[in-house]
Amino acid sequence: MKKNYVWKIIAGGSGGQGIITLGKSLAYAGIYKNLNVSFLPTYGAEMRGGYVFCMIILSTSKLSSPVISNADFGVFMDTYSFQLLYSKLNSSALCLWNSSIFTNFSAKKFLNLGIPATEIAEKKSSIKTANMVMLGAIGKIINNINNSLGIDKKSLIFGIKHVIKDKEHIKENIDSMSEGWNIAGKNIKAIESHDIINPTDS
Repeated sequence: MKKNYVWKIIAGGSGGQGIITLGKSLAYAGIYKNLNVSFLPTYGAEMRGGYVFCMIILSTSKLSSPVISNADFGVFMDTYSFQLLYSKLNSSALCLWNSSIFTNFSAKKFLNLGIPATEIAEKKSSIKTANMVMLGAIGKIINNINNSLGIDKKSLIFGIKHVIKDKEHIKENIDSMSEGWNIAGKNIKAIESHDIINPTDS
């Protein structure tokens, strides 16, 4: 019997940080790979400056609900989003957090990886592509942990091209995604051995 795989991801940040774009791009990457996909966004009172988060499920089997209460991965662009959403992670979840913004990350009950997403994006092209750095990082980790879902750079590029409507900015978004993919790749061994990690982009 073929084994079914389900990955549940929750991503959060403030309005204007591109959380919805990140989530949609990952969801379309799953569609490209013929997975069953759900995408559920939630907004605070104000879109820009208020909280924003989304739930993404990628699965080889049918989905019963888009609501996540026991996520396998958390992607957090700022401290507030982690404080708001960490209760929705399971005890063995992997947290990706934007170490350019977090002043402290003390949730040692979770396996976690700090990605200086804002710093990388600013050096690469634009601070606005920090979300794409995180997209590349989560894509690489999913690819390495369980490639049965088939998520790869090609599928992420498909997702970005489907979501980013301004063609002038597609390349810079893809470049930032690739940077996130690469930095996560450099730390895959530590992730797999369940070490606590806080890498830099050097």
